[in-house]
Amino acid sequence: MNITFILVNPSVPENIGASARAIKTMGFTLLRLVNPQNYPDEKAGHVAHGSLDILENTSQHPTLEDALQDIDFSIASSAKKRSVRYDYHHAGNLSAILEQKKRSIKNVAIVFGGEESGLSNEEIAQCDIISFIPMKRKYPSLNLSHSVILYAFLLSSFSIPHVKKMNKAPEGKYRKMINLAETSMDEIRFRKDSNIYPRIFERLALLSDDDINLVLSFLDKLTKKIEQ
Repeated sequence: MNITFILVNPSVPENIGASARAIKTMGFTLLRLVNPQNYPDEKAGHVAHGSLDILENTSQHPTLEDALQDIDFSIASSAKKRSVRYDYHHAGNLSAILEQKKRSIKNVAIVFGGEESGLSNEEIAQCDIISFIPMKRKYPSLNLSHSVILYAFLLSSFSIPHVKKMNKAPEGKYRKMINLAETSMDEIRFRKDSNIYPRIFERLALLSDDDINLVLSFLDKLTKKIEQ
């Protein structure tokens, strides 16, 4: 399982450098930037002590949708309660959520918003689930790079040493299930603007590997039935 850290609209170069340093200390190597402001900037390199290789291999994308093109499962991070999602997942529970998916996902992304306002509702809607870091006080909020290091630490069991122990690459069954579900719901003209539509996909996002196999079998038969 490969985990990529995505920063959306970061405006402070030092936070980009600090984030690169943060993920490297926890064994990760993949960083992507969406519409970064004031970057590239040498200030990022000054902060990314010993992590210039991460910055050099960091890709830039015009939109979050573009950055998520090859991602099987994405996790948005937010300090604010948003109406676009019903379920908010404690960052400490993410390892268990990912672990139970086993071979169903290959490429995972943790998505962070910019320093000023975080992720928009539209950006959160593009992710499979949303998570939060519990804080004793609402303000002052966590710095962007501080959030990155906390997530990287909590998910460090999935970093490079862990990946090397895997004998086979995951199959990416989760994304196949989501695509089939979307196709089936389109065929029966299920309204995308209904309250239940996004809720269905939120629940599908929490299925284990065994449950994903079960739902895939059902959706496959349903799709064939619809096509008849």
